[in-house]
Amino acid sequence: MKRTVTILLVVSLTAMAVSCLGLFPPRINLEPMGTIGLIEFQSEAKGNIAEYASQVFLEFLLRSQPYARIKELGRESEVLGNIGVDHLGPEAYEALRNRYGVDTVFFGSLEVSKIRPRVDLAAIITSLGVSAEVDAVMMSRLIDTHSQTTIWTASAHERATVAQVSVFKSGDIFFDASNPEQAYGPLIRDLVHRTTRDFRRR
Repeated sequence: MKRTVTILLVVSLTAMAVSCLGLFPPRINLEPMGTIGLIEFQSEAKGNIAEYASQVFLEFLLRSQPYARIKELGRESEVLGNIGVDHLGPEAYEALRNRYGVDTVFFGSLEVSKIRPRVDLAAIITSLGVSAEVDAVMMSRLIDTHSQTTIWTASAHERATVAQVSVFKSGDIFFDASNPEQAYGPLIRDLVHRTTRDFRRR
């Protein structure tokens, strides 16, 4: 009896240690998926925030899974123009495989709400370098270009303060910081961290 209890205790402690050290494999392993395409995130937000979010997304994936083979394809509009279709769908996925040689492809969106600026909009037309509170939602999807099926999808929502942005009287925002990492890095990194959790060791 004592031996059984001891064995169970050892097994339990080992499982806890493995979990704490992040030794369980990720839920989704990218290495067997061949060449993976990455299309830049779509966003109606003006400026460089979508490009920056795409780079952070790529950074997180490769940090978690350094043996994944990821090919950056560029902006969605340019990619679609190159393959002669007007939207992402089964026809586009097959064309992506033929044109770029990708077996799977990541794409997604970054939606940013109207801002709550820390300035008086009634008193200005444009204010440069102000800070503002925004609501942001990141969504991403991984598609198999052979079967045209969805392998994975995830999303995350965050409300945070961003800096060094331009604010127009209409309330529109232009993400034009010369240093995006400093200005809205925490917001984007939090969204990407939560969105990519299935690719990290647990």
